Amino acid sequence: MKENIKNYLGKLFQVYLTIVISLMVVDVALLIILTFFNLKPSTIPQIYDFDFMVSLLLLLCLIAGFIYKKDKIDYLKNNWFSVFAVIPFDFIFIGLLGFPLSIPLAILRIIHIIAIIKTIGKIGSSFVDFSQKTGLNYGIAILTLIFLITSTGFLLVERNVNPEVQSYEDSAWYTVTTMTTTGYGDIVPITPLGRIFGVIMMVTGVAFTGYATASVASTLINKFREEKDKDREIFIKTTQKFREEQSKTANDIESGFKEILDKLEKK
Repeated sequence: MKENIKNYLGKLFQVYLTIVISLMVVDVALLIILTFFNLKPSTIPQIYDFDFMVSLLLLLCLIAGFIYKKDKIDYLKNNWFSVFAVIPFDFIFIGLLGFPLSIPLAILRIIHIIAIIKTIGKIGSSFVDFSQKTGLNYGIAILTLIFLITSTGFLLVERNVNPEVQSYEDSAWYTVTTMTTTGYGDIVPITPLGRIFGVIMMVTGVAFTGYATASVASTLINKFREEKDKDREIFIKTTQKFREEQSKTANDIESGFKEILDKLEKK
């Protein structure tokens, strides 16, 4: 009973860990955008709040890992950098205390981003291994790079001529809806270059969807093959063992008959 509960809690923790890792990836992207792009004043506090939420979820995850590990000192040695990942510097110093953005705070933000990325690789080893086996790590990296390039380019060519594109948020929204092939139609490119960027977004989104689906399907097929091969090996071993036992039983019976016949002949 305790073993079943332990397995169930382990599965729940894996689901929680997957959600936290996904949120951490989004948090890193938002912090990078916050660092290199001019955003609306109303958007910036929301990024601070999101970073605080992710930091809190990550802290709970690290505390659970600390409780679960038997060697506490070794756990702290291997995860000391995560301290910088769970401290939302922007939320504390700029959001709460009202300090202006300065070079020291910008450095702390960069350290925070690096620590989050390193923590993702540390706590999400199974997720990272899966992405490396399927090649999704390259796909995600390329998708993120194209997202940043196309959203920036779309903003530069459309901002002065398109009334619907006034900030990076508008460009990022158009990029997301286009890459996901949703196409709400609230933002439409006007310039030829803007339409070219839109085509790149659409092709990238469709290509990544097919690539991700094929990668996951290939992994599942390989997993089924491995399970099938294991079942086949078990069947072969069981059959071989049964034949050996059957042969041994037959030999014992034959030896028994010979002993009986020998005794009868002596009489």
